[in-house]
Amino acid sequence: MIITRFRVISPLIVLSLLTACAGTMKPGPSAETAAPPAKAEANLPKVELKPEILFDLLVGEIAGQRGQIGVAAATLGKVAQQTRDPRVAERATLAALYAKRFDEALQSAELWAELRPDDIEAREAKITALLELGRVTETKRQFEELFKLEGVRRNLDQSYLRAAAVLGRASNRAAAIDVMQSLVALHPRSAAAHFAMAHLMVRGGDLDKALAAADEVLNLRPDWEEAALLKARILLSQKDSPKAKSFFEAFLDGNPRATTVRLNYARFLIDQKEWQKALTEFKRVAADVPDDADTIYAVGLLSLQNNQLEDAGKYLKRALELRPDNDQARLYLGQVAEQGKRYAEAVRWYREVDDGEYYFEAQLRIGVVLARQGDLAAARRHLHDVKPQNDAQHVQVALAEETVLREARLYREALEVLNAAIQAVPGDKDLLYARSLAAEKLGLLDVTEHDLREILKQDPKNVNALNALGYTLTDRTTRFQEALELLKQAIELKPDDAYIMDSMGWLQYRLGNHAEAVKYLRRALDVRNDAEIAAHLGEVLWVMGNHGEAEAVWNRALRETPDNEALNGVIKKFKP
Repeated sequence: MIITRFRVISPLIVLSLLTACAGTMKPGPSAETAAPPAKAEANLPKVELKPEILFDLLVGEIAGQRGQIGVAAATLGKVAQQTRDPRVAERATLAALYAKRFDEALQSAELWAELRPDDIEAREAKITALLELGRVTETKRQFEELFKLEGVRRNLDQSYLRAAAVLGRASNRAAAIDVMQSLVALHPRSAAAHFAMAHLMVRGGDLDKALAAADEVLNLRPDWEEAALLKARILLSQKDSPKAKSFFEAFLDGNPRATTVRLNYARFLIDQKEWQKALTEFKRVAADVPDDADTIYAVGLLSLQNNQLEDAGKYLKRALELRPDNDQARLYLGQVAEQGKRYAEAVRWYREVDDGEYYFEAQLRIGVVLARQGDLAAARRHLHDVKPQNDAQHVQVALAEETVLREARLYREALEVLNAAIQAVPGDKDLLYARSLAAEKLGLLDVTEHDLREILKQDPKNVNALNALGYTLTDRTTRFQEALELLKQAIELKPDDAYIMDSMGWLQYRLGNHAEAVKYLRRALDVRNDAEIAAHLGEVLWVMGNHGEAEAVWNRALRETPDNEALNGVIKKFKP
Protein backbone atom coordinates (compact mmCIF):
# COMPACT_ATOMS: atom_id res chain seq x y z
CA MET A 1 0.00 0.00 0.00
CA ILE A 2 1.16 3.55 -0.76
CA ILE A 3 0.96 6.12 2.04
CA THR A 4 -0.68 9.46 1.26
CA ARG A 5 1.31 12.45 2.41
CA PHE A 6 -0.54 15.61 3.59
CA ARG A 7 0.28 15.94 7.26
CA VAL A 8 -2.44 16.01 9.91
CA ILE A 9 -1.85 17.49 13.12
CA SER A 10 5.21 16.34 18.44
CA PRO A 11 31.15 23.62 35.41
CA LEU A 12 30.97 26.49 37.34
CA ILE A 13 29.31 29.69 36.33
CA VAL A 14 31.69 32.42 35.26
CA LEU A 15 32.41 34.30 38.43
CA SER A 16 30.48 37.34 39.47
CA LEU A 17 33.35 39.06 41.25
CA LEU A 18 33.01 41.50 44.07
CA THR A 19 33.59 45.19 43.43
CA ALA A 20 34.16 46.24 47.02
CA CYS A 21 35.45 45.01 50.36
CA ALA A 22 34.55 44.96 54.06
CA GLY A 23 31.45 47.00 54.82
CA THR A 24 30.97 48.10 51.21
CA MET A 25 30.91 44.63 49.62
CA LYS A 26 27.60 42.89 48.95
CA PRO A 27 27.57 39.21 49.93
CA GLY A 28 26.63 36.47 47.47
CA PRO A 29 25.77 33.49 49.68
CA SER A 30 24.68 30.16 48.20
CA ALA A 31 21.08 29.06 48.58
CA GLU A 32 22.34 26.21 50.74
CA THR A 33 24.64 28.25 53.04
CA ALA A 34 23.81 27.09 56.51
CA ALA A 35 24.24 30.37 58.40
CA PRO A 36 21.42 32.95 58.10
CA PRO A 37 22.39 36.06 56.11
CA ALA A 38 22.00 38.43 59.06
CA LYS A 39 24.33 36.34 61.21
CA ALA A 40 26.87 36.03 58.39
CA GLU A 41 26.93 39.81 58.00
CA ALA A 42 27.46 40.25 61.74
CA ASN A 43 30.58 38.10 61.59
CA LEU A 44 32.25 39.94 58.73
CA PRO A 45 35.72 41.32 59.46
CA LYS A 46 36.22 45.03 59.94
CA VAL A 47 38.86 45.77 57.33
CA GLU A 48 39.88 49.19 56.11
CA LEU A 49 39.33 49.50 52.38
CA LYS A 50 42.91 50.43 51.51
CA PRO A 51 43.76 51.47 47.94
CA GLU A 52 45.89 48.37 47.32
CA ILE A 53 43.03 46.09 48.41
CA LEU A 54 40.55 47.90 46.20
CA PHE A 55 43.05 47.75 43.33
CA ASP A 56 43.48 43.97 43.71
CA LEU A 57 39.72 43.45 43.84
CA LEU A 58 39.29 45.42 40.63
CA VAL A 59 42.11 43.47 38.97
CA GLY A 60 40.45 40.22 40.02
CA GLU A 61 37.07 41.35 38.70
CA ILE A 62 38.40 42.51 35.35
CA ALA A 63 40.49 39.35 34.93
CA GLY A 64 37.42 37.20 35.59
CA GLN A 65 35.32 39.15 33.11
CA ARG A 66 38.03 38.69 30.48
CA GLY A 67 38.24 34.97 31.10
CA GLN A 68 41.63 35.15 32.84
CA ILE A 69 40.43 32.97 35.70
CA GLY A 70 43.91 32.05 36.90
CA VAL A 71 44.77 35.72 37.45
CA ALA A 72 41.40 36.22 39.16
CA ALA A 73 42.02 33.24 41.45
CA ALA A 74 45.50 34.38 42.48
CA THR A 75 44.48 38.00 43.05
CA LEU A 76 41.30 37.21 44.95
CA GLY A 77 43.14 34.57 46.99
CA LYS A 78 45.62 37.23 48.06
CA VAL A 79 42.81 39.62 49.06
CA ALA A 80 41.01 36.85 50.94
CA GLN A 81 44.10 36.18 53.08
CA GLN A 82 44.56 39.93 53.71
CA THR A 83 40.95 40.66 54.63
CA ARG A 84 39.80 37.26 55.97
CA ASP A 85 36.46 38.06 54.35
CA PRO A 86 34.55 34.77 53.74
CA ARG A 87 32.86 36.16 50.64
CA VAL A 88 36.18 36.89 48.98
CA ALA A 89 37.50 33.50 50.09
CA GLU A 90 34.50 31.86 48.40
CA ARG A 91 35.08 33.72 45.14
CA ALA A 92 38.79 32.93 45.22
CA THR A 93 38.08 29.23 45.83
CA LEU A 94 35.62 28.93 42.96
CA ALA A 95 37.95 30.77 40.60
CA ALA A 96 40.88 28.53 41.51
CA LEU A 97 38.81 25.36 41.09
CA TYR A 98 37.59 26.55 37.71
CA ALA A 99 41.18 27.32 36.68
CA LYS A 100 42.32 23.89 38.01
CA ARG A 101 44.81 25.59 40.36
CA PHE A 102 44.06 23.16 43.15
CA ASP A 103 46.81 24.21 45.61
CA GLU A 104 45.43 27.74 45.57
CA ALA A 105 41.87 26.41 45.71
CA LEU A 106 42.70 24.39 48.83
CA GLN A 107 44.28 27.37 50.56
CA SER A 108 41.25 29.59 49.84
CA ALA A 109 38.78 26.83 50.70
CA GLU A 110 40.44 26.20 54.05
CA LEU A 111 40.08 29.89 54.87
CA TRP A 112 36.46 29.90 53.68
CA ALA A 113 35.64 26.83 55.81
CA GLU A 114 37.46 28.29 58.82
CA LEU A 115 35.52 31.55 58.57
CA ARG A 116 32.18 29.79 57.94
CA PRO A 117 32.46 26.36 59.58
CA ASP A 118 28.78 25.56 59.03
CA ASP A 119 28.89 26.29 55.29
CA ILE A 120 28.50 22.96 53.47
CA GLU A 121 29.67 24.38 50.16
CA ALA A 122 32.92 25.54 51.74
CA ARG A 123 33.60 22.04 53.04
CA GLU A 124 32.73 20.49 49.67
CA ALA A 125 35.07 22.89 47.88
CA LYS A 126 37.87 21.87 50.25
CA ILE A 127 37.09 18.18 49.59
CA THR A 128 37.20 18.77 45.83
CA ALA A 129 40.62 20.40 46.03
CA LEU A 130 41.99 17.60 48.25
CA LEU A 131 40.73 14.91 45.91
CA GLU A 132 42.19 16.61 42.84
CA LEU A 133 45.51 16.86 44.65
CA GLY A 134 45.42 13.08 45.23
CA ARG A 135 45.09 13.38 48.99
CA VAL A 136 42.50 10.59 49.24
CA THR A 137 42.89 9.79 52.94
CA GLU A 138 42.29 13.44 53.87
CA THR A 139 39.34 13.53 51.48
CA LYS A 140 37.74 10.61 53.30
CA ARG A 141 38.35 12.24 56.69
CA GLN A 142 36.78 15.51 55.53
CA PHE A 143 33.72 13.66 54.23
CA GLU A 144 33.39 11.75 57.50
CA GLU A 145 33.45 15.02 59.47
CA LEU A 146 30.89 16.50 57.11
CA PHE A 147 28.64 13.45 57.46
CA LYS A 148 28.82 13.68 61.25
CA LEU A 149 27.72 17.30 61.07
CA GLU A 150 24.89 16.50 58.68
CA GLY A 151 23.87 13.48 60.74
CA VAL A 152 23.27 15.77 63.69
CA ARG A 153 21.14 17.93 61.40
CA ARG A 154 19.25 14.80 60.22
CA ASN A 155 20.31 15.55 56.68
CA LEU A 156 22.36 12.45 55.95
CA ASP A 157 20.41 11.30 52.87
CA GLN A 158 20.97 14.63 51.14
CA SER A 159 24.64 14.50 52.12
CA TYR A 160 25.11 11.25 50.21
CA LEU A 161 23.55 12.76 47.09
CA ARG A 162 25.75 15.83 47.38
CA ALA A 163 28.78 13.57 47.83
CA ALA A 164 27.90 11.76 44.60
CA ALA A 165 27.71 15.09 42.80
CA VAL A 166 31.10 16.22 44.18
CA LEU A 167 32.78 12.89 43.40
CA GLY A 168 31.15 12.68 39.99
CA ARG A 169 33.07 15.80 38.94
CA ALA A 170 36.44 14.41 40.03
CA SER A 171 39.03 13.81 37.33
CA ASN A 172 40.38 10.71 39.14
CA ARG A 173 37.48 8.28 38.78
CA ALA A 174 39.15 5.41 40.67
CA ALA A 175 39.85 7.64 43.65
CA ALA A 176 36.27 8.96 43.60
CA ILE A 177 34.85 5.42 43.67
CA ASP A 178 37.25 4.48 46.50
CA VAL A 179 36.01 7.43 48.53
CA MET A 180 32.36 6.64 47.85
CA GLN A 181 32.83 3.01 48.87
CA SER A 182 34.27 4.16 52.17
CA LEU A 183 31.27 6.47 52.65
CA VAL A 184 28.79 3.68 51.91
CA ALA A 185 30.61 1.53 54.46
CA LEU A 186 29.81 4.15 57.12
CA HIS A 187 26.07 3.45 56.72
CA PRO A 188 25.67 0.15 54.80
CA ARG A 189 21.92 -0.04 55.55
CA SER A 190 21.28 3.44 54.15
CA ALA A 191 19.32 3.33 50.89
CA ALA A 192 20.54 6.85 50.13
CA ALA A 193 24.16 5.68 50.34
CA HIS A 194 23.66 2.99 47.70
CA PHE A 195 21.54 5.39 45.65
CA ALA A 196 24.46 7.83 45.60
CA MET A 197 26.79 5.00 44.57
CA ALA A 198 24.45 4.10 41.71
CA HIS A 199 24.45 7.71 40.49
CA LEU A 200 28.25 7.85 40.65
CA MET A 201 28.54 4.63 38.64
CA VAL A 202 26.09 5.92 36.04
CA ARG A 203 28.13 9.09 35.70
CA GLY A 204 31.25 7.00 35.18
CA GLY A 205 29.57 4.77 32.60
CA ASP A 206 29.72 1.53 34.65
CA LEU A 207 26.08 0.53 34.16
CA ASP A 208 26.40 -3.02 35.53
CA LYS A 209 27.66 -1.77 38.90
CA ALA A 210 25.12 1.04 38.81
CA LEU A 211 22.35 -1.54 38.34
CA ALA A 212 23.66 -3.62 41.23
CA ALA A 213 23.67 -0.54 43.47
CA ALA A 214 20.13 0.38 42.37
CA ASP A 215 18.95 -3.15 43.20
CA GLU A 216 20.45 -2.80 46.68
CA VAL A 217 18.58 0.51 47.12
CA LEU A 218 15.27 -1.15 46.27
CA ASN A 219 16.04 -4.07 48.57
CA LEU A 220 16.41 -1.59 51.41
CA ARG A 221 13.57 0.70 50.37
CA PRO A 222 11.25 -1.13 47.94
CA ASP A 223 8.79 1.75 47.46
CA TRP A 224 11.29 4.51 46.59
CA GLU A 225 10.04 5.94 43.31
CA GLU A 226 13.20 7.89 42.52
CA ALA A 227 15.28 4.73 42.87
CA ALA A 228 12.85 2.86 40.64
CA LEU A 229 13.18 5.53 37.97
CA LEU A 230 16.96 5.34 38.22
CA LYS A 231 16.92 1.57 37.72
CA ALA A 232 14.59 1.91 34.74
CA ARG A 233 16.88 4.54 33.18
CA ILE A 234 19.88 2.24 33.67
CA LEU A 235 18.09 -0.65 31.95
CA LEU A 236 17.11 1.60 29.06
CA SER A 237 20.69 2.88 28.80
CA GLN A 238 21.70 -0.78 28.49
CA LYS A 239 19.17 -0.99 25.64
CA ASP A 240 17.26 -3.70 27.48
CA SER A 241 13.68 -2.59 26.85
CA PRO A 242 12.09 -5.96 27.76
CA LYS A 243 13.73 -5.92 31.21
CA ALA A 244 12.80 -2.27 31.68
CA LYS A 245 9.18 -3.09 30.84
CA SER A 246 9.11 -6.07 33.22
CA PHE A 247 10.62 -3.96 35.98
CA PHE A 248 8.12 -1.13 35.49
CA GLU A 249 5.22 -3.58 35.66
CA ALA A 250 6.55 -5.41 38.73
CA PHE A 251 7.22 -2.16 40.62
CA LEU A 252 3.77 -0.78 39.79
CA ASP A 253 2.11 -4.04 40.84
CA GLY A 254 3.68 -3.59 44.26
CA ASN A 255 3.22 0.20 44.33
CA PRO A 256 0.02 1.02 42.43
CA ARG A 257 -0.02 4.62 43.72
CA ALA A 258 3.48 5.39 42.38
CA THR A 259 2.21 8.06 40.01
CA THR A 260 5.61 9.35 38.89
CA VAL A 261 6.80 5.86 37.95
CA ARG A 262 3.52 5.14 36.16
CA LEU A 263 3.85 8.36 34.19
CA ASN A 264 7.36 7.38 33.09
CA TYR A 265 6.14 3.88 32.22
CA ALA A 266 3.41 5.40 30.06
CA ARG A 267 6.00 7.52 28.24
CA PHE A 268 8.15 4.40 27.78
CA LEU A 269 5.16 2.66 26.18
CA ILE A 270 4.76 5.56 23.76
CA ASP A 271 8.42 5.15 22.76
CA GLN A 272 7.65 1.46 22.17
CA LYS A 273 4.62 2.48 20.08
CA GLU A 274 2.31 0.51 22.39
CA TRP A 275 -0.38 3.14 22.09
CA GLN A 276 -3.27 1.33 23.76
CA LYS A 277 -1.21 0.28 26.79
CA ALA A 278 0.17 3.80 27.07
CA LEU A 279 -3.36 5.17 27.01
CA THR A 280 -4.42 2.80 29.82
CA GLU A 281 -1.52 3.92 32.01
CA PHE A 282 -2.06 7.62 31.28
CA LYS A 283 -5.73 7.24 32.22
CA ARG A 284 -4.69 5.80 35.59
CA VAL A 285 -2.36 8.74 36.14
CA ALA A 286 -5.14 11.14 35.12
CA ALA A 287 -7.43 9.55 37.71
CA ASP A 288 -4.80 10.30 40.38
CA VAL A 289 -4.08 13.85 39.18
CA PRO A 290 -7.28 15.01 37.45
CA ASP A 291 -6.16 18.65 37.28
CA ASP A 292 -2.76 18.04 35.69
CA ALA A 293 -3.07 19.67 32.27
CA ASP A 294 -0.15 17.81 30.69
CA THR A 295 -1.45 14.38 31.70
CA ILE A 296 -5.02 15.12 30.62
CA TYR A 297 -3.70 16.41 27.30
CA ALA A 298 -1.62 13.26 26.80
CA VAL A 299 -4.71 11.11 27.37
CA GLY A 300 -6.55 13.14 24.74
CA LEU A 301 -3.78 12.71 22.18
CA LEU A 302 -3.44 8.97 22.83
CA SER A 303 -7.20 8.54 22.58
CA LEU A 304 -7.03 10.24 19.19
CA GLN A 305 -4.09 8.02 18.20
CA ASN A 306 -6.18 4.96 19.12
CA ASN A 307 -9.17 6.34 17.19
CA GLN A 308 -11.24 6.69 20.37
CA LEU A 309 -12.75 9.94 19.23
CA GLU A 310 -15.31 10.43 22.00
CA ASP A 311 -12.66 10.11 24.73
CA ALA A 312 -10.25 12.25 22.73
CA GLY A 313 -12.78 15.07 22.56
CA LYS A 314 -13.61 14.81 26.27
CA TYR A 315 -9.99 14.90 27.47
CA LEU A 316 -8.86 17.56 25.00
CA LYS A 317 -11.70 19.85 26.08
CA ARG A 318 -10.75 19.32 29.71
CA ALA A 319 -7.09 20.07 28.86
CA LEU A 320 -8.27 23.30 27.25
CA GLU A 321 -10.20 24.24 30.39
CA LEU A 322 -7.05 23.71 32.45
CA ARG A 323 -4.84 25.59 29.99
CA PRO A 324 -6.95 27.96 27.84
CA ASP A 325 -3.97 29.13 25.77
CA ASN A 326 -3.37 25.61 24.37
CA ASP A 327 -4.06 26.26 20.69
CA GLN A 328 -2.64 22.87 19.78
CA ALA A 329 -5.54 21.31 21.71
CA ARG A 330 -7.93 23.35 19.56
CA LEU A 331 -6.17 22.03 16.47
CA TYR A 332 -6.63 18.44 17.65
CA LEU A 333 -10.25 19.06 18.64
CA GLY A 334 -10.79 20.21 15.07
CA GLN A 335 -9.24 16.95 13.91
CA VAL A 336 -11.52 14.94 16.21
CA ALA A 337 -14.57 16.70 14.77
CA GLU A 338 -13.20 16.25 11.25
CA GLN A 339 -12.74 12.50 11.70
CA GLY A 340 -16.25 12.32 13.08
CA LYS A 341 -17.43 14.14 9.93
CA ARG A 342 -18.74 17.05 12.02
CA TYR A 343 -17.24 19.49 9.59
CA ALA A 344 -18.93 22.70 10.82
CA GLU A 345 -17.65 22.00 14.34
CA ALA A 346 -14.18 21.29 12.96
CA VAL A 347 -14.11 24.65 11.19
CA ARG A 348 -15.18 26.39 14.42
CA TRP A 349 -12.28 24.85 16.32
CA TYR A 350 -9.78 25.73 13.60
CA ARG A 351 -11.02 29.32 13.47
CA GLU A 352 -10.47 29.65 17.24
CA VAL A 353 -6.71 29.08 16.81
CA ASP A 354 -4.96 32.40 17.41
CA ASP A 355 -2.38 33.98 15.15
CA GLY A 356 0.65 32.10 16.42
CA GLU A 357 2.50 28.82 16.08
CA TYR A 358 -0.51 26.77 14.97
CA TYR A 359 -2.41 29.39 12.98
CA PHE A 360 -0.95 28.42 9.60
CA GLU A 361 -1.79 24.74 10.03
CA ALA A 362 -5.30 25.58 11.19
CA GLN A 363 -5.88 27.63 8.04
CA LEU A 364 -4.81 24.69 5.87
CA ARG A 365 -7.19 22.38 7.70
CA ILE A 366 -10.05 24.84 7.15
CA GLY A 367 -9.42 24.57 3.42
CA VAL A 368 -9.50 20.77 3.53
CA VAL A 369 -12.70 20.73 5.62
CA LEU A 370 -14.47 23.17 3.31
CA ALA A 371 -13.83 20.74 0.48
CA ARG A 372 -15.16 17.85 2.54
CA GLN A 373 -18.30 19.89 3.16
CA GLY A 374 -18.76 19.87 -0.59
CA ASP A 375 -17.59 23.38 -1.49
CA LEU A 376 -14.43 22.70 -3.49
CA ALA A 377 -14.34 26.18 -4.99
CA ALA A 378 -14.48 27.84 -1.54
CA ALA A 379 -11.79 25.47 -0.30
CA ARG A 380 -9.42 26.40 -3.14
CA ARG A 381 -10.13 30.12 -2.70
CA HIS A 382 -9.37 29.83 1.00
CA LEU A 383 -6.09 28.00 0.37
CA HIS A 384 -5.08 30.56 -2.27
CA ASP A 385 -5.62 33.29 0.35
CA VAL A 386 -3.18 31.60 2.76
CA LYS A 387 0.14 33.40 2.33
CA PRO A 388 3.17 31.16 2.90
CA GLN A 389 6.18 32.82 4.52
CA ASN A 390 8.81 30.34 3.33
CA ASP A 391 9.40 27.32 1.11
CA ALA A 392 8.22 24.85 3.76
CA GLN A 393 4.88 26.63 4.06
CA HIS A 394 4.62 26.92 0.28
CA VAL A 395 4.96 23.12 0.13
CA GLN A 396 2.27 22.62 2.77
CA VAL A 397 -0.22 24.85 0.94
CA ALA A 398 0.36 22.91 -2.28
CA LEU A 399 -0.06 19.58 -0.48
CA ALA A 400 -3.31 20.78 1.09
CA GLU A 401 -4.72 21.80 -2.30
CA GLU A 402 -3.52 18.52 -3.79
CA THR A 403 -5.37 16.69 -0.98
CA VAL A 404 -8.72 18.33 -1.70
CA LEU A 405 -8.32 17.70 -5.44
CA ARG A 406 -7.25 14.08 -4.95
CA GLU A 407 -10.20 13.43 -2.62
CA ALA A 408 -12.46 14.88 -5.33
CA ARG A 409 -10.70 12.51 -7.81
CA LEU A 410 -9.53 15.47 -9.85
CA TYR A 411 -6.12 13.91 -10.40
CA ARG A 412 -5.21 15.99 -13.45
CA GLU A 413 -5.81 19.25 -11.56
CA ALA A 414 -3.85 17.87 -8.59
CA LEU A 415 -0.96 17.09 -10.90
CA GLU A 416 -0.99 20.66 -12.26
CA VAL A 417 -0.87 22.11 -8.74
CA LEU A 418 2.08 19.89 -7.86
CA ASN A 419 3.91 20.69 -11.11
CA ALA A 420 3.69 24.41 -10.29
CA ALA A 421 4.83 23.84 -6.71
CA ILE A 422 7.82 21.77 -7.83
CA GLN A 423 8.85 24.58 -10.16
CA ALA A 424 8.79 26.95 -7.16
CA VAL A 425 10.51 24.52 -4.76
CA PRO A 426 12.54 22.14 -6.96
CA GLY A 427 13.49 18.75 -5.59
CA ASP A 428 11.25 18.85 -2.53
CA LYS A 429 10.73 15.22 -1.47
CA ASP A 430 7.18 15.71 -0.16
CA LEU A 431 6.05 17.32 -3.41
CA LEU A 432 7.74 14.64 -5.50
CA TYR A 433 6.09 11.94 -3.42
CA ALA A 434 2.64 13.52 -3.77
CA ARG A 435 3.12 13.95 -7.53
CA SER A 436 4.11 10.30 -7.84
CA LEU A 437 0.74 9.33 -6.31
CA ALA A 438 -1.25 11.64 -8.57
CA ALA A 439 0.65 10.39 -11.62
CA GLU A 440 -0.02 6.77 -10.63
CA LYS A 441 -3.75 7.49 -10.52
CA LEU A 442 -3.53 8.88 -14.05
CA GLY A 443 -1.55 5.89 -15.29
CA LEU A 444 1.59 7.99 -15.81
CA LEU A 445 3.87 5.32 -14.41
CA ASP A 446 6.99 6.86 -15.93
CA VAL A 447 6.38 10.03 -13.89
CA THR A 448 5.63 7.97 -10.78
CA GLU A 449 8.83 5.97 -11.09
CA HIS A 450 10.92 9.04 -11.97
CA ASP A 451 9.75 10.99 -8.92
CA LEU A 452 10.16 8.10 -6.49
CA ARG A 453 13.64 7.30 -7.80
CA GLU A 454 14.57 10.99 -7.49
CA ILE A 455 13.57 10.83 -3.82
CA LEU A 456 15.67 7.68 -3.35
CA LYS A 457 18.59 9.38 -5.08
CA GLN A 458 18.44 12.12 -2.44
CA ASP A 459 17.59 9.76 0.42
CA PRO A 460 18.30 6.05 -0.28
CA LYS A 461 16.65 5.00 2.99
CA ASN A 462 13.41 6.88 2.43
CA VAL A 463 10.96 4.22 3.59
CA ASN A 464 7.87 5.79 2.03
CA ALA A 465 9.50 6.00 -1.40
CA LEU A 466 10.86 2.43 -1.18
CA ASN A 467 7.42 1.17 -0.24
CA ALA A 468 5.54 3.26 -2.83
CA LEU A 469 7.81 2.22 -5.70
CA GLY A 470 7.77 -1.41 -4.60
CA TYR A 471 3.97 -1.40 -4.38
CA THR A 472 3.57 0.38 -7.74
CA LEU A 473 5.83 -2.11 -9.52
CA THR A 474 3.89 -4.93 -7.85
CA ASP A 475 0.43 -3.64 -8.64
CA ARG A 476 0.94 -2.07 -12.07
CA THR A 477 3.76 -4.10 -13.67
CA THR A 478 5.30 -7.56 -13.65
CA ARG A 479 8.71 -6.32 -12.44
CA PHE A 480 8.32 -8.38 -9.31
CA GLN A 481 12.01 -8.96 -8.59
CA GLU A 482 12.67 -5.21 -8.52
CA ALA A 483 9.64 -4.75 -6.27
CA LEU A 484 10.90 -7.49 -3.94
CA GLU A 485 14.30 -5.83 -3.52
CA LEU A 486 12.69 -2.46 -2.76
CA LEU A 487 10.22 -3.89 -0.25
CA LYS A 488 12.92 -5.95 1.47
CA GLN A 489 14.84 -2.73 2.09
CA ALA A 490 11.72 -1.01 3.37
CA ILE A 491 10.72 -3.84 5.71
CA GLU A 492 14.27 -4.01 7.09
CA LEU A 493 14.09 -0.32 7.96
CA LYS A 494 10.55 -0.50 9.43
CA PRO A 495 9.67 -4.14 10.14
CA ASP A 496 6.40 -3.35 11.95
CA ASP A 497 4.98 -0.85 9.46
CA ALA A 498 1.49 -1.94 8.40
CA TYR A 499 1.68 -0.33 4.95
CA ILE A 500 4.95 -2.05 4.07
CA MET A 501 3.65 -5.41 5.31
CA ASP A 502 0.57 -4.85 3.14
CA SER A 503 2.76 -4.15 0.10
CA MET A 504 4.84 -7.28 0.74
CA GLY A 505 1.68 -9.33 1.19
CA TRP A 506 0.30 -8.01 -2.09
CA LEU A 507 3.56 -8.88 -3.85
CA GLN A 508 3.42 -12.44 -2.48
CA TYR A 509 -0.13 -12.69 -3.80
CA ARG A 510 0.96 -11.50 -7.24
CA LEU A 511 3.76 -14.08 -7.14
CA GLY A 512 1.22 -16.82 -6.35
CA ASN A 513 2.43 -17.37 -2.76
CA HIS A 514 -1.04 -17.15 -1.23
CA ALA A 515 -0.25 -18.56 2.22
CA GLU A 516 2.71 -16.17 2.60
CA ALA A 517 0.52 -13.31 1.39
CA VAL A 518 -2.12 -14.03 4.05
CA LYS A 519 0.58 -14.09 6.75
CA TYR A 520 1.81 -10.58 5.85
CA LEU A 521 -1.68 -9.15 5.31
CA ARG A 522 -3.03 -10.48 8.63
CA ARG A 523 -0.07 -8.92 10.46
CA ALA A 524 -0.66 -5.64 8.64
CA LEU A 525 -4.36 -5.58 9.56
CA ASP A 526 -3.54 -6.40 13.21
CA VAL A 527 -1.21 -3.40 13.36
CA ARG A 528 -3.53 -1.02 11.53
CA ASN A 529 -7.24 -1.40 10.88
CA ASP A 530 -7.19 -0.02 7.33
CA ALA A 531 -9.78 -0.49 4.58
CA GLU A 532 -7.26 -1.07 1.77
CA ILE A 533 -5.41 -3.72 3.77
CA ALA A 534 -8.77 -5.39 4.45
CA ALA A 535 -9.54 -5.25 0.73
CA HIS A 536 -6.26 -7.01 -0.09
CA LEU A 537 -6.64 -9.67 2.61
CA GLY A 538 -10.22 -10.37 1.58
CA GLU A 539 -9.21 -10.79 -2.06
CA VAL A 540 -6.47 -13.29 -1.25
CA LEU A 541 -8.80 -15.27 1.05
CA TRP A 542 -11.52 -15.29 -1.62
CA VAL A 543 -9.13 -16.55 -4.29
CA MET A 544 -7.99 -19.29 -1.90
CA GLY A 545 -11.63 -20.37 -1.56
CA ASN A 546 -12.20 -18.97 1.94
CA HIS A 547 -15.26 -16.95 0.89
CA GLY A 548 -16.87 -16.70 4.29
CA GLU A 549 -13.74 -15.40 5.96
CA ALA A 550 -13.15 -12.97 3.09
CA GLU A 551 -16.66 -11.55 3.45
CA ALA A 552 -16.20 -11.22 7.23
CA VAL A 553 -13.01 -9.19 6.69
CA TRP A 554 -14.71 -6.95 4.11
CA ASN A 555 -17.85 -6.45 6.21
CA ARG A 556 -15.86 -5.38 9.29
CA ALA A 557 -14.03 -2.81 7.17
CA LEU A 558 -17.28 -1.62 5.52
CA ARG A 559 -18.82 -0.83 8.89
CA GLU A 560 -16.03 1.67 9.59
CA THR A 561 -15.29 3.00 6.09
CA PRO A 562 -18.32 2.34 3.88
CA ASP A 563 -17.17 4.78 1.17
CA ASN A 564 -13.65 3.46 0.64
CA GLU A 565 -12.99 3.21 -3.09
CA ALA A 566 -10.52 0.30 -2.96
CA LEU A 567 -12.71 -1.74 -0.61
CA ASN A 568 -15.89 -1.30 -2.61
CA GLY A 569 -14.00 -2.00 -5.83
CA VAL A 570 -12.71 -5.38 -4.73
CA ILE A 571 -16.10 -6.42 -3.33
CA LYS A 572 -17.79 -5.58 -6.66
CA LYS A 573 -15.04 -7.48 -8.46
CA PHE A 574 -15.85 -10.76 -6.69
CA LYS A 575 -19.51 -10.13 -5.77
CA PRO A 576 -20.90 -8.11 -8.66
